[in-house]
This record gives sequence, C-alpha cells and structure tokens, in this order.
Amino acid sequence: VTGGQMKGAGLPPNRIVFSEKFACPVSGFTIEEIEPRLFSFNAPQGACSACDGLGEKLLFDPQLVVPNEALSLKKGAVVPWAKSNPPSPYYMQVLSSLARAYGFDLETPWSELAPEQRLIILHGTGGMPVALTFKDGRKEYTVNKAFEGVIGNLNRRLMQTDSAWMREELSKFQTAQPCETCGGKRLNEKALAVKVAGEDIAGPTQLSVSAALEFFSTLDAKLTPQQSQIAKAILKEINERLGFLNNVGLDYLNLDRTSGTLSGGESQRIRLASQIGSGLSGVLYVLDEPSIGLHQRDNDMLLETLKRLRDLGNTVIVVEHDEDAIRMADHIVDLGPGAGVHGGEVVAQGTLKDILKSKKSLTAAYLNGTREIEIPKTRRKGNGHKLTVEGARANNLKNV
Repeated sequence: VTGGQMKGAGLPPNRIVFSEKFACPVSGFTIEEIEPRLFSFNAPQGACSACDGLGEKLLFDPQLVVPNEALSLKKGAVVPWAKSNPPSPYYMQVLSSLARAYGFDLETPWSELAPEQRLIILHGTGGMPVALTFKDGRKEYTVNKAFEGVIGNLNRRLMQTDSAWMREELSKFQTAQPCETCGGKRLNEKALAVKVAGEDIAGPTQLSVSAALEFFSTLDAKLTPQQSQIAKAILKEINERLGFLNNVGLDYLNLDRTSGTLSGGESQRIRLASQIGSGLSGVLYVLDEPSIGLHQRDNDMLLETLKRLRDLGNTVIVVEHDEDAIRMADHIVDLGPGAGVHGGEVVAQGTLKDILKSKKSLTAAYLNGTREIEIPKTRRKGNGHKLTVEGARANNLKNV
C-alpha cells in the first residue's frame, strides 16, 4: 500500500498486505508523517477542522431559549420568538399547529409538557411533515412540511443574516459547548489516532496536575524497552514540571483549564512554577501575597518552593501577611504603623529576632502574643434567614 492506495486489488485472501505509510488498507485512513505540529491545536495540521482547534463551539442553549419553565408557550416561554410585544402571529400560528398535531396546549407551562413534546418544539420533527395552518386576515391555508424547530430556526437566521445587530441579539441565546466532532479535545482524528499506552495526547491533558503526575510517573512501566529509551528524557521533563506545579499548591487544577478561569493567585503560582523549572539564578522576584486562598498544607509547600527559588541564587521579595511566611523570611521589612495614609514608614526591619525586639511594631506585638484578636464572648443572633447555594459545578466546584 503506497500513498494510502492499495496495490493489486483482488489478491488472494491468504496474502498479507503491508503499507509504506501510516495507513489502513481496509478503511483507507491515512496519516502523513508524524511530527510535532500534528499534535498542536494551534497548527492546521493538528487542529480539529470543525472548531478550528478551540474545542468548543457557540451553540444555541435550550436553557437560554426557555429560561423560565413556569411560563406557557402562549405567555412567552420561548424567549427568542416572544421578544416582540405582542408575539409574532407567524410563530404563534406555527406553535398552534404543532399543538394540534402533537396533543398539547399552548396554555400549559413548559415544565409540564412531555419531554418528546419539548424536543419537537426545540429541535423539530426530524424531517417528518406536519400540517401548519396560517391565517393572513382574509384567508386561511395549510401546508404540509417538516418543522425545523426553534433552535433550527435560530441557526438558519444566524447563518442568513447580514445584520450585526441581529447576530448580537441571537448570540444572547448561545453558550460555548464542546465541539461535537472532537469532543472538546481540540485535535483532529489523525492526531487522536496516535496513542501511547492506549491513551491519545488529549487524555492526560484533561487530568488534574496530581492525577497527571501519577499517570506519567507510572507510564515508563507500560512501555517496551525501546519506547522507554526514547521517552526517558521527555518523561523526566514532564514529571519535573508537573512536580513544580504540585509543589506550589496547584495539584487540583486540570491541565486543560483556560487562563481566563484562573484566579490571580493561581496565575501567579503557575508563573512561579515555570520560573523554578527554568533554573535561572541572579533574578529578582516580587510576589504579592501568593498564599491567598491556600490550605495550610499547600502554604507549607509554597514556602518550601520559595526557599528553593532563593537557594538557586535568586532574590525573592514577598509582600505578605501570613505568619508562617514572616517567620520564615531571611530579612523582614515592617511598614506601618497603620494602613494606607496612616502608614508608609519603616517601623522595623531585620531578622525575625530583630523584629520581635521592636516596641513600635504591631506585627511584633502579635507575633510575641502580647496582642491577640480575641474570640467574641457573645455572638450576634441571626434573623433566621439564610442563602443556600446548591449544585455549584464550575471549575474546582464539583456539584457542591
């Protein structure tokens, strides 16, 4: 087989056919030469052609099309069709015809309609013709044709319109959803056909840092001696980088998280991990409260990472209020005596012992225990009201 084409078709069934290419003689599926750009969603050779390597597409969301399920169709449950006041007669006549054909009432709340009735309204009749009756004031006529569905109607209008205003209006009912072709993996079928230990390249990138670290640290045992020799240097680099992320308290982050969803502290610690991995020395680093939002265990790991950065021959300046960070510092500069316009003076500086001897430093007073924030002896009584958040499922929250 050469160039993806079979030579000598009609060969005896006991003849074995080999290929000069990465090709399947049965299906004709062919991969060109395997090279790094094949595995990059930023390159046309590797990107999914349906979503251009984004992994998601803007699609009309049924929950935005029908945001209030307590409303009936007559009262405007389908928001894109009910935005005009009164609602468009054309769309209401279409819904009336569907109601007659599929046995539901326009006065029935959306939440009480049968699932198959909702499916027909939103996604159409699937090519099956239905009698649609229209009245234009003087005459009435009926046509038998398939109904495209509300979402099909919105898709068609979006494709056909040249109006920027109309596109903006329709985009209000869209959300980013995983691409149906690549399943959110951002790569084309050729890139995903290449597997190592049964996994394509997109699989490990969907894991958290800690899970990916476990996967790659045990991967060598699943390879042949030849594969292990080839992968040795690459695996060493991957495990080191994942270890750096793990050590700065980012073990819970998924590797495919977009940068826009990261908090300021998470972004800062990612940059910190990359700097440690670079192995630079003689650099001045300034960090602004890197411990914000960290669990105490993760905070200890962060401080060890900062010490490692220092030991590489760098200067690390940290703006911090965390007690452990203050006690660990080689040199402390205490600014005060108050906050904002009431501060700005160097109250004390030096080692931890020097700071603890200072009589002017509020920080020293709290570190010494001569001052403390007391637990209130009496608490305010609540009014009995409460706000409850249920089913939170964004980023790090897993159905809380």
